Amino acid sequence: MSDDVDGAQATPPDPPRLSTREKRFELTAVILLAITALATAWSGYQASLWDGLQSSSYTQASAARTDAAQLRTEANQYRIADLTVFQAHVNALLAGDQEGADFYSERFRDEFAVAYEAWLALDPLTNPDAPATPLAMPEYQLASEQSATELEAKADRLFAAGEDANAVSDVYTLTTLLFAVVLFFTAVSERFEYERVRVALLALGAIGLVSGLSVALAQPITAG
Repeated sequence: MSDDVDGAQATPPDPPRLSTREKRFELTAVILLAITALATAWSGYQASLWDGLQSSSYTQASAARTDAAQLRTEANQYRIADLTVFQAHVNALLAGDQEGADFYSERFRDEFAVAYEAWLALDPLTNPDAPATPLAMPEYQLASEQSATELEAKADRLFAAGEDANAVSDVYTLTTLLFAVVLFFTAVSERFEYERVRVALLALGAIGLVSGLSVALAQPITAG
């Protein structure tokens, strides 16, 4: 009876100790998993930041193009106004109405007046090479049109920056996929007891990790 009680209260046997090789496998797997987890988080973080830069660049490019379009419209309105006043001035001259011609010439805008003086200097009445109107002179420069051109160039640069940011984000996203493969191979390796299979899976995981890190480290880094 006492023997049965002593046997029931006996200490269970110790679990089998892991071999040195098994410990190495587990240590390798833990290191791979730890590094891969950190690399995945970093790549995901950078991908999200570059996505934000892409969105910001596209938004600014769109705003710049909208402003440029408004300035183009403004420039066309000025051009029509200059042409209208110029025609009225010429009609008054042809009608012999000097007072009316002076009235209109005094209302030339500064941008048009410069071109008009340069046009008169070419003696357009006798010079066949002179442009038909002052609006065709190189001196006729509209500030709003120049600003529109600058904004369009800015929009192009911003759009290109957005495209570059999108490309970088895509690469970082690709590395997260590589790291996911590493996590899979490493985790699955723990399910096998056959040594060659475990070595092969861990080797594949290590190759994937090195490849992913090489790609990720080659990309530019942003703080947002």
